[in-house]
This record gives sequence, structure tokens and C-alpha cells, in this order.
Amino acid sequence: MTIKVKERKRARFHAVQALYQREMAGTSFLELKTQFHIENVERHPVDWDFFNDLLNGVQENFDTINEAIKPLVDREFDKVNPIELAILRLGSYELLHRVDVPYQVVINEYVEQAKSLGAEEGHRFVNGLLDKLARQVRVEATN
Repeated sequence: MTIKVKERKRARFHAVQALYQREMAGTSFLELKTQFHIENVERHPVDWDFFNDLLNGVQENFDTINEAIKPLVDREFDKVNPIELAILRLGSYELLHRVDVPYQVVINEYVEQAKSLGAEEGHRFVNGLLDKLARQVRVEATN
């Protein structure tokens, strides 16, 4: 199986946008998956299976993901920037449940998302939190 890096990067990008839309507008996960596929399927190649896995994973593990993030946040949880929260939830899902993806890749991908979509220094916050979480849940991150 060949992993197509650009297609996965786009899947993550669209997943961040979808979770942000869910947070702001309450759009259902099913609607988000359908909407993003229809709007982007002909624009550029995307790993849609990965996109769907990310959204399904966050949906199915929402409480567990929030419980993993909350103790690592240095402010009130409801004060976290919504785009950064979407990024953190997706990154946390991958760290917790997608052990096939190296933790360094997860952190790097979501820090890049935070640089392009988040607040000015949001990438530092995302990097710090995902790094702490990786050290807690990934054995290879403690070496």
C-alpha cells in the first residue's frame, strides 16, 4: 500500500475545516462528509477514506479526545480558539488511535495546519500540546 502524502495532507486540511464548521454551525458529521466530498472531489485528489476515518474517529471518540486534551490546555477549555480546537482534536485522534502514523508526522502535519489556519502563535500551542500528548500515549515518543 502506497501512502499518498499530498492526498493525506488535503484530507487533514478538509477535516480541520469540517470540524471547525461543526463547532461553529453544528453541521452533522454525515452532512460534512457529503458536503466536503461534493465540493472538492473534482478540484484535487484527496484521500477520502482517510478524511472519513478522521471525522468518524473524532465523532466516535469525542469525549475521550476531550479528556486527553483538557489537562494539557493552559487556559479554560472553552476559551481555546475553535480552529485550534479542531486541529487538536484531529491530532489527538491520530495520536491515540492511528498508531500506523508516526507521532512526528502527526505533530508536524497539525502544526502546519495551525500555521496556515490558526491564530498568529497558535502553532506553538498546538505543537506543545500534541508533543505532551504524544509523550503520554506513544512509547516511541518517550525515547
